[in-house]
Formats: sequence, structure tokens, C-alpha cells
Amino acid sequence: MNPSAFLSTLGGKKVLLLTHAGADVDSFCSAAALYFAFRFHADLTIGVPEHINLSAKALARNLGIPFILSPENLDEFDRAIAVDFNSFDMLGGMAPALKAFKKPILVIDHHSDGRERISVKALRVIDPACVSTCELVYRLLSRKHKHLNAEVAVLLAAGIIVDSAGFTVASPETFTIMSRVLEKSGKTLPEIVSLFKVKADVSEKIAVLKAARRARIYKSDERILVSTDVGAFEASAASSMIRLGADVAFAGGESKGHLMVSGRANNHLVVKTGFDLDQHVFKGIAQEFGGYGGGHPAAAGYNLSVAGNLSVAGSPDGKTIEKVLERCIQLTHAYFKEKSRGLGSQLIEYP
Repeated sequence: MNPSAFLSTLGGKKVLLLTHAGADVDSFCSAAALYFAFRFHADLTIGVPEHINLSAKALARNLGIPFILSPENLDEFDRAIAVDFNSFDMLGGMAPALKAFKKPILVIDHHSDGRERISVKALRVIDPACVSTCELVYRLLSRKHKHLNAEVAVLLAAGIIVDSAGFTVASPETFTIMSRVLEKSGKTLPEIVSLFKVKADVSEKIAVLKAARRARIYKSDERILVSTDVGAFEASAASSMIRLGADVAFAGGESKGHLMVSGRANNHLVVKTGFDLDQHVFKGIAQEFGGYGGGHPAAAGYNLSVAGNLSVAGSPDGKTIEKVLERCIQLTHAYFKEKSRGLGSQLIEYP
């Protein structure tokens, strides 16, 4: 069975549209686009493991899109479609439930194969050359134009805007698809952006400023690497470090037994050197400490449930985040050192 045939079998079925843990806009919009394309033909549920990010949550609220956090009883579903991930380690606490799911699964993703790949028996639509998973969903839905309505087009446009970082990372196909869905949506670009735009509140501004104050600054040859421990808004903090001049930045926080790290890299650096936060940093971090990581060359993240995790045993003093951030810096430096064949490559921390 091919992916198009799989979609044609959804009629009358109970289907789970599953994002990765901490769903971002591309992941949520991919699921939501499928929801609006097939909602009159099947009984569809959007499932989001563990938590949803603020931008995706705002979009869901503004468009009235229903979803369930960490859905239970997966046996009640006849089919599952996994979007924007291809590895069990991107599901957090929901991984065992999907591993036990014995019914047909379709995987739609634009990431390279993860550490714990979803069953080879699953149908797979994977293309790492795509900027966003929404582009892959467009390819599938555009084969039958009746599925590509205005609601679907708005969602696909939103996912593409976010994962292309406002088109700073985009292929010719990205612009072609964006032109088509924008026209179909009947909305302007600013109108679509307003659906997921989250205005920084006072607490976020304070967190970002504290992140700058706590920053540890390193020099790896001519590149500036930064790590900072912040209690919340890790993604905003890491992005702010890049805007302040860092080439690569990591912002992490540890709270209530849960640890998160967001990584950001300068797009020019990524294109010039081939550096990839997901492949060269967070995959190694997940192997060493447990947990799961994923994302893109210039924007990626890592999550770990600290409580009871054997990989971080002996760190009951709340210092786990320091160790993880230090390792992020070391792995980043190791990549650049290898690229320069070790010639004059030193990691220097500024006081």
C-alpha cells in the first residue's frame, strides 16, 4: 500500500494524528491540515504527547482546533499518522504506547532517521530535503485537490513560515508551495503570522535578560559559543543569544524533574560549515544522558525526565543542567575542531 492509498482507506475509521512531544507549529499544523482535509470522512483525533509549544497553542486557540494531550487507550484507534517525527524517542512518555500499537501507521516527516526508528512495517514519507513537514503534507493532499481547501492551506502556510524561519532557510519548492497555499488560503502573510505570533510578556522578557546575565561565553577558533541556564523560555533565550552575536547558543532549564535545552545556530554558519545541532550535538547528548532530542541544523532541542533516570544518577544537586550544557559546548567545539583537522583549534572560556 502506498501513502495515497493509505489516506484513501481512512473513511469511517478512527484515526490518531500524532505529533512529536512538545509539538511546534510545523508538527501541529501538519496534523491539523490532515484533520481539516479528512474530518468529514473519518473520526479524527489530534494527539500531542506531553506538551505543546506556545506558538502552536496560540494557533490552535485562534483557529479552534481540538487536540488531546498525551492521549490514552491507543487500541481504540484503527490507524495512526505520525507527523514531523520518525523515531520513538521523539514521543517522550508516549513511546511505549505507540510501540505497542499493532495497526497501520503512516509516518510523514522531513527529518533524517532518528535513533529509535518507528517500525520498518510502517509506511514512510520521509524527505530531509524538505524545509517543513507541511510541504510533504501538501504533496500528498494536492494529488486530490478536493482535500486542499482554505482551512488546510492556512495551516500549511503557517507551518512552512515557521520551519523556514521566515524563508531564511528555503528551497525553490518551498516558495512554489507557499505561493499556492497562500493564494488558496485567501489570507495575507501577516494575517497568517498573527495566528501563531505570541507577544513576549514580562516574565519572558525577564527570563531572556537573566539568560544574558548568566551566559557562559566560549571561543572556538573564530566562533562564539554561548550556554546559559534559564528557568523558562529556553527557545527565546537561545534565539536572543544569536541576535546578540553568538554563533551557536544553548539555553537550558531544569524544573520539577524535567530538563529542557534549546539550541540555536547562525544560519550563515550552518550553510558554510555543515554544522547541524540535531545531528552533531543533541543526538550525542541523548545517547549519553538519555532522553530525546531533535530538530533542524539551526534550531533543535533536547528533553529529559531527570527523576529516576540512571544516566544522570549522582546528580541530585540540581547540577544536571550544567553538565548537559557543558557537554553541548564540548560537542559543538569537537565538530569544528574536526572540520579544521585540529589545527589551532582551542576552546577558551571568557571570564
